[in-house]
This record gives sequence, structure tokens and C-alpha cells, in this order.
Amino acid sequence: MVILFLTFWVLQEYTYNIYFQAYVNDMVQTNGSLIAILVFVSSLGLALGLFKVLKSTHHQIGALADQPRAPTLGPVASTSGAKQFTDLHPMVAALKAEMAHQGTIEPIPPIEIKDTPPAPRLQAQPDPQQVKTQVGTPSTVITGTMPVLKRVNPDQAQSQNSQR
Repeated sequence: MVILFLTFWVLQEYTYNIYFQAYVNDMVQTNGSLIAILVFVSSLGLALGLFKVLKSTHHQIGALADQPRAPTLGPVASTSGAKQFTDLHPMVAALKAEMAHQGTIEPIPPIEIKDTPPAPRLQAQPDPQQVKTQVGTPSTVITGTMPVLKRVNPDQAQSQNSQR
């Protein structure tokens, strides 16, 4: 948040301060090639560092995957009531137990899907009362600086025209 605030502040200062603009433009003109080289070298160093971290992580994962595993016979009950060496989350323990017994479980039979006709739609009954709508063109009345729409009924408009 601090970096974003300071970046915003510098951009605003550059936008509205002519002296700061002159300073930055002069700095870029005189040291532009040096700035470009520094940006390129630091970007290259960052990319190489990230590649090295990725490669070492890949080797660590490969070493973990190649470790021999002892066959599991299922969950082992502790007789002494002492806490196990690894404290697993209940969800992880359940998944681990399910994976250990996966070979003994019969496969799930395929599900038969039957096409059923869709349920009939209920149609809404029309309302016995007629809906009254106003027919007429709204006119604009300006009060102060805000225009306001004024509703005009055709009957009122005819009566006003006849009175005029």
C-alpha cells in the first residue's frame, strides 16, 4: 500500500509540477542509457534467480517422488494412547485411509439415466382487473437548473388547451 501511495504521489507530482517534469526529463536524457542497462540487468538477474528456484524445487519434488514407500496395511491403532509422530488433519487422514482401502472396494456400477418428460409448466392466470396505463407524452419542466419530467394525462392536456 505504501509503494502504491508513493507511486501515485510521484505520478501526480510529475503531472502537475513543471519543475519536477523538467528535472525528470533532464535526468532521463543524460542518464537514459545507464537507466536502460540497469533495468535490463536487474530483469535478467530476477529471471535467472526465479529459474534457479524453479529448478531446485523441481529437483526436490523429483527426489520426494522417487523415495521408496513402505506398503501400507491400513490404519494402525496406537495401544499406548500416545500421540502419533505426524498429526494429520482429519480430512487428510480420511483421504489417506480411503486411498489405502481403494483396492478392496468394488467399482461403482454405471448409473442408468432415464429420459423423463419435463414437468408441465403452469401458466399464470390473467388478472381480471385491467391495468390502467397513462397514454401521453411527458413534457419537460425546467425548475432552476434541474430538468424535471412532468406527467401529462391526455384528458388534462385537452382541458388545458380548451381553457387557453
